[in-house]
This record gives sequence, structure tokens and C-alpha cells, in this order.
Amino acid sequence: MVKEMTKYILIMIVLCHLLFNLSMAFALNSKDVVRLKKAAVGDRLIKEVISSHAISRALISVEEIVEMKEARIGDEVILAIIREGSATVPELDREDIEDRALKRKMKRHQILVEMQRKELDLLVEYLSRLITNPEVIKLVHDGKVASEDYARIIKYLKQYARGEETIEYGDQGDIVIDIDKGHK
Repeated sequence: MVKEMTKYILIMIVLCHLLFNLSMAFALNSKDVVRLKKAAVGDRLIKEVISSHAISRALISVEEIVEMKEARIGDEVILAIIREGSATVPELDREDIEDRALKRKMKRHQILVEMQRKELDLLVEYLSRLITNPEVIKLVHDGKVASEDYARIIKYLKQYARGEETIEYGDQGDIVIDIDKGHK
């Protein structure tokens, strides 16, 4: 058990060391800054490379900057390449925030649509039960509700379920049906 634990700890130390060295390979260090200065790179460009994390984000390498300087490409051109090549870290952070907000908004809309779909399914089920209700059908068969009125009720309920206007049924959109409660 102790041997396995020691082996595990040793592996973790080696991995941490490798990860640290790998991250340092993509970071601008003091040797890189000296190399850039020797290649006649101006302080403004070096500051931009540092602040934009251009090296760690692999937008450009120290070697590429040195090659461009050897080809007598000016600092302003290299700055433009870095600036136009990618958004800065704060801009990326803003985009991430906007993306997360958009995802939350989309999720809310999906939930709303799902709720509306469930509500519509319940309404359709309720209307189906109402239209096929034996008591309502008995009222029509017994002549207490005229078949034309029953057809108007069904039309009204369908329009209501679809969210259509029901203005032909009254000022408030209500249907008025006279149900004869008397006995024959």
C-alpha cells in the first residue's frame, strides 16, 4: 500500500512538473523579452504581446515576431496583426458572459415552450373530453341544445384553443347558448 502511494505521488509530481514546463513554454519569459529587444522590438509592442497574452494564446510566437523584425516589418504592423488576430482576454470574457446569458435565455425559452406545449396538450385533452362528454351529447340528442349551437360551441372551443379571436360570439368573445332546462 505504501509502495503504491509513493508511486502515485511520484507520478503526480512528474505530471505537475511537465504541466508547469508546458505552460511556461507558451508564456513570455524574461529570455523572450531580451530576445525581442535584441531584435529591435519596441516597448509598446512587447507590452501589447504581454497584455494580450498573444504568446500563451498562440496568436503569434516570439520566433515569428523576430522573423518579422528581421524582415524589417514595423512594430505597428505586428501590433495590428496581434490586435486583429483575436479578441483580447477582456473581450473574450465579455463574449463568454454574453454566451452564458444567451444560453440561459435560450433555456428559459425552451422551458416556456415546453410549458406552453404541456398547457396546450392539457387544453386539447380537456376540450376533447368536453366535446365528447356524454352529458353534452345527450343535451344535443334530447333537443335541449340545437345541433347548430353544438357546432358553434365546438368551433368556439377550437378557436379558443388555437388562440384565435372569437369576436363573432359576443362583445367579450363569449359564446351565448340557450340551454332548455325544461322537461318535455
